[in-house]
Amino acid sequence: MHLGFLALAALAITVPAAAQSRALTAGAPVNREPYSASATSAAAPRALRLTGFVHDSLSGFPLSGAIVQLVEGDGSSGARSVVADDRGRFQFVDLAPGRYQVGFYHPRLDTLGIEAPVRALQMNADANDVLLAVPSAMHIRAAVCGGVAAGREATLLMGAVYDARTGAAVANASVHVEWTEIELGTRTATPRRVLRQVETGANGWYGVCDVPREGVVHLTVRTPADSTDRVEVRLVGDALNHRLLYLGSASTMRVAGVVTRDGSSRPIADATVSVPNGPSVRTNAKGEFVLDAVPAGSRALDVRAMGFYPERLLVHAIEGAPRVDVGLRSFRSVLDTVKVLANYQRYSLRQELAQRQRMGIGRFITEKDIERRQPVVLSDLLWVTPGVFVSRGMGLQQNVSMRGLFTDRCQPSLFLNGFAMFLADFGSAPFSFADLDAMVRPDDVLAIEVYAAGQVPPSLGTGMTGCGAIAVWTR
Repeated sequence: MHLGFLALAALAITVPAAAQSRALTAGAPVNREPYSASATSAAAPRALRLTGFVHDSLSGFPLSGAIVQLVEGDGSSGARSVVADDRGRFQFVDLAPGRYQVGFYHPRLDTLGIEAPVRALQMNADANDVLLAVPSAMHIRAAVCGGVAAGREATLLMGAVYDARTGAAVANASVHVEWTEIELGTRTATPRRVLRQVETGANGWYGVCDVPREGVVHLTVRTPADSTDRVEVRLVGDALNHRLLYLGSASTMRVAGVVTRDGSSRPIADATVSVPNGPSVRTNAKGEFVLDAVPAGSRALDVRAMGFYPERLLVHAIEGAPRVDVGLRSFRSVLDTVKVLANYQRYSLRQELAQRQRMGIGRFITEKDIERRQPVVLSDLLWVTPGVFVSRGMGLQQNVSMRGLFTDRCQPSLFLNGFAMFLADFGSAPFSFADLDAMVRPDDVLAIEVYAAGQVPPSLGTGMTGCGAIAVWTR
C-alpha cells in the first residue's frame, strides 16, 4: 500500500510524486539477488565498486530487503537497483568514476510517512561501508517540530490514520491528544488539562509536537462520519513515539488473543476480556478469547482476572490483525513491597491518619464506621460519601467515580497501603474499585481516606490529579 511522503526539509527528505516514490528514476530495473562477496564481476580497468548497508536508526536493526537505487550524475541516464541482504548489506560493481546519488526504499518508510535522505557521492575510487539510514528520532522531531525548549523533555507523537476496512489513508481526520499536567506553585499544585488537535494530511499522516515524553496520553480520531474509542497510549522516553490508528466503526471485526501470566506462557482461565461499548467474553482453560462483532478500528481492550493487576491496551480491530497477547501481573508480585513487617508501623500510620483527619481536609472512614455499617464489600462504605458516586454492575460488582475538575464523573486515583494502584490521567493500569472489592475484606481495613480533586495531600505523592483520590489502609 503506497502512502504519500512527509517532506522534512531539514533532513533533505523530498516529497516525490506517487509515480516516483519507488525509484530515483522511473523504470529502473531491480536486481533481487542479495549482496554476496562472490558476486563481484570482472572489473574493467577503471571499474569501481560501491558497498554499504541500510540501517533503521529508530529500531537499531538493519533493513533487510531494502531496495537500494543508484543514479549517475543528475539521474537523466537511468538507475541501477539492488536488494539489501539479511544484514542490510548491498553492493554495486562496474561503476565508472563520476558523481552518483544513492538512496533506498523500504516499507518502514511508508509506515513512518517519510522518505530517507538521498546521498551524493563523488566516485574516484572504491567506496566502502556507505551508510544509508532511516533518520533518527531526534532528527525527525527537529525537522517536524523545530527546537525543543531548554529544560523541557518532549516528544513528537506521529503516525497515520487508515480506513479499517480498505486500508486506505484517511485524509482530513481530526486527531485529538489529551493529557494532564501539574503546575507547581509556591504553595499549590494545580492540575491542568492539555488538549492538542491536528488534522491528517492527504496521506493520512499526523504529527503532534511537544507531547510529554513519558506517561500516558488519550487519543481520539474523528471524522464527520466516524470516530475511534478514546484510547490510552503509553509513551516511552524517546524523542519520537509512533502510533498507527484505524477508523471504521460502521463495520465489525473479530479480535482474538490469549491471556497469560506476565513473563510466562501459563494461561489464565476465566479472565474477563471486553471492549467499551462492545462485546465481553471470558477466556477458556487455555487463556484464549475471541471477541466477535467488535466495532472496526482502534479500540481499548480491558482485561481483568481475579488476583491479577488489570490491563488496558490499544488494539486494532481490522482484517488480518495478529493475535493479541496479554500478560497480567499478579497482585502478589506487585504488593509484596507493602507487606506489614512490624506493629510499630501500624501505630505510626494511625498517628498520621489522626493528624490528617484533624486538618479537616478530605473525608475519613474509620474502624468504628466500618464496624457500625457492616458492609458486604468495601465499596458499600462509599455509598453515603459526598462527592463519590457508586453504581452497581453485574452481581455484587460496584463502580466508584468522583466529581473531577474537568468532568462531572471520573475515576479517582486509588491507593492501597500507600501503593498507587491507579493514577487518574497518568496512565497506570486501569485498576478499579471493583478489583479492590475482590481483593480486600472490609474487616481487614484500618481506614479509608477520600480526597476531592485538588485536595490530595503530599503524603500520597503523585495522587495530585484532576479527579481526586481514595486511599485504603489495612491493619
